[in-house]
Order: sequence, then C-alpha cells, then structure tokens
Amino acid sequence: MRAYKYLLLFSASVFFSSAIWSQDLDVQVEKYQNGTIEEKMHLIMIFYNDLPSIKQDSILYFIKDLQNEGLENDRDDAIAMSNYIFGHYLNDNSLFSESLRKLEEANKYYEFKENDSMLAVVSNALGNNYYLQSERKKAEEYYLKSIKEGKRTGIVKFEALSFANLARIYISQEKYDEAKKLLNEYIKLNKDKSHIRNLGTAYGLYGQFYLNQKKFDKAILNLEQSMEYNLATGNNQLIGNGYTNLAIAAYFKNDLERAKNYFKLALAYIEKSGSAYYIAESHFNIGDFFFGINQLDSAEVAYKRSLKVARESENLVGEKDALMQLSEVYDSLDMHDKESEMLRAYIDVNETLNKERISRELASLRLSFAQNLEQQEYLTEQREDKLRNQIEDVNTVWDYWIWIVLICVLTVAGFVLLSYGKTKRIKKE
Repeated sequence: MRAYKYLLLFSASVFFSSAIWSQDLDVQVEKYQNGTIEEKMHLIMIFYNDLPSIKQDSILYFIKDLQNEGLENDRDDAIAMSNYIFGHYLNDNSLFSESLRKLEEANKYYEFKENDSMLAVVSNALGNNYYLQSERKKAEEYYLKSIKEGKRTGIVKFEALSFANLARIYISQEKYDEAKKLLNEYIKLNKDKSHIRNLGTAYGLYGQFYLNQKKFDKAILNLEQSMEYNLATGNNQLIGNGYTNLAIAAYFKNDLERAKNYFKLALAYIEKSGSAYYIAESHFNIGDFFFGINQLDSAEVAYKRSLKVARESENLVGEKDALMQLSEVYDSLDMHDKESEMLRAYIDVNETLNKERISRELASLRLSFAQNLEQQEYLTEQREDKLRNQIEDVNTVWDYWIWIVLICVLTVAGFVLLSYGKTKRIKKE
C-alpha cells in the first residue's frame, strides 16, 4: 500500500468552501459577467473552489477581469481581491515567491482598511504559502495571526479559519498537548454555532491525532464521530473522504475486511458526487489497498479503472500515478513486457505534464508581471492626481491670500484717502 504514514485525507480548499455549487457553471459565469464589482468579488471566491477541478487555468480570466474592473473604476478593494485569489493560484502551482508578493500586496490594503475579516483570510493564505514550502515555524506564525484577527471580527467562520491548519502542524510535530488544546477550542467554537462541516473536520483531525500515536481504536472512534457530521452535511465528496479516512485507520489496525468495505463505500459516495478527479483517486486507493495485502490481480483491476477515469477526464496526474503503480504490479508479477509498456506510457505522460506545467507557470508569471506593471501605473497615477490636487489646493489658498491682501491694501488706501480728505477740509475751515 502506498505509504500513507498515518496521514488522513481532508478536503483542502480556499475560504468560503462551504458555498454549494448549486447552479450550472455557465449560469454562474453569466452572473459574473453581468454583475456589479461587489458581485464579482463574491463570485470569484466560489469560482476558485470549483474551477481547479474543471479547468485550472480558467481562473486566470476572472483574476485578470477583476483587476481590470478595479483599475478602471478606482476600486482598490477589487484589486486587493484579485491579488488575494491570484496568490492562491500561484501557491497551488508552486510559484511561492510570486504568490507571496501578491498576498502581501493584498495584506497591505486590508491592513490600511483595518478589515479584520479579510486580514484573517489573507494571513491563513500566507500560512499556507509557508506550509507548502515546509517552513512550519513561519506557517505557524501566520496561522496564529489569522486566529487573532479572526477573533477580532467576532464571527466564528473567520475565527475558526486557521485552527485546522495549525492543528495539523502541531500533530505532525508531535506537539500533542498544543494540538489537543487547539482542537478542543475548535470543537467548542463550532458546537456553539452548530457548524457541522467544521465539526466533521475537527473530529477527523482528532482521528489523525490518535493515528499518529498508533492508538487505532481511539482514532476510529473519532473518525466515526467525524463521519456522523459529514453525513449530516449531505456532501457526497466529504462523506467519501470520511470513509477513506476510516479505511486507512482500519488498515493500520489490521482490520482488513473493514478497511476494504470502507474503501468501497468511499468510492460509492465519490461516484455520487460526479467528480472524475476524486473517482480516479478512489479507484487508486482501492488499488493501493489490494497491493498492500498482496492481492495483485485485484490491485491491477483497480489501478486500470483509475487509469481509465483519469484518461477520460484528461487528468494527467492521476494517469501518471496509475501507470506507475501498474508498472509496480507487473514487476511483482514478473510481467516485464507489460511493465515496460506502462513505464513508456508513464514517460510520455510525464513529459506532457512537464510541458503543461512549464506553460502554466510561464502564463502565470507573464500575467503576474503584467499586473504588477498595471498596478504600479495605477498607483503612480493616483500619486500624481494627489500631487496635482495638493498643488491646486496650494494655488487656491495662494489666490485667496492675494485677494485678501489686495482687499486689505485697498481698504487701508481708502481709509488714508478719507483721512486725507477730512484733514484737508479741516485746514480750509
């Protein structure tokens, strides 16, 4: 079985991931195109969650469009939101330095506006940036900052945003006391507000907490508790992830029959969700299970199903993984011709994947560079307008003073003339 290393699967997503994609994508796109700037800023958060699973590069259109709206309408808030979403996209594509630049730009704006809710969101994203680079200390710093900023809002969804991420760090570092304290606070926070999905995440993390310590019975109890909340959400993908977590825990407990049943249940729910990406992954997990218990024929069937779904959905990463595992199966079965076939296909897919990755990275960097220039021009124009207004204000004030001085001079001259005339009349008398 592929080395899970006691790592459970949790659905990772951007903030506002609880928004349900209840309408057709085309309807949402039309809404975006005809919407106000405020509506566009709201919708781009939803797009970011859904589009990567459909066509990752599509989000670049919305990022660019929102920035243009901000530049054309002097809306710094739209520019900041565009930077924030772009930062996430760059994170996902491992362009960490450029991502950091975008997120820090967004952070500056929200600090200036003292917008605690968005500060909490951006700090969480900055934490993710450092976490993905394995800079755990820096990631922890930003997750703590996000929690602090979230608490200032008084709104649970902002306050609770970074709890799960920080708990994962503490668990991986075996700081179990800190992790337990954090998870208990997270559970209390969400129970008070009946946030079911977050409670599912919290108990899932408690499952990870005990699994890391090889306390398998306690891990399973907490994962079952997590499943109760996941089932209550009605989200098939979330439920599928929950059953996968239970399967992993059962596997490490050596309860193989239960593990197999959980993996099959996970697949059934993921298939209901209709996500080809996760369907391919579920078949792959089943293949790993059978490979781990040396049932190679069953493993081959599962990996082939994963490969088929991945190819049909143009999921190159899933295709590459399935091909590599099939080559391992054929190696174990001494079927070296088939092993070679899989490895040749793997090399072809990997080359295509690398070309696409490089193309995506170049497109992202070009867009980022262009946006940086446009934003600099925008800021320069703002500074010039401000300077012109200051000069006009100074000129206006100077004009006022000239008129005041002139009036004073004329008034004094009038008084002098009147006094002179009066004196002259007195002398004549």
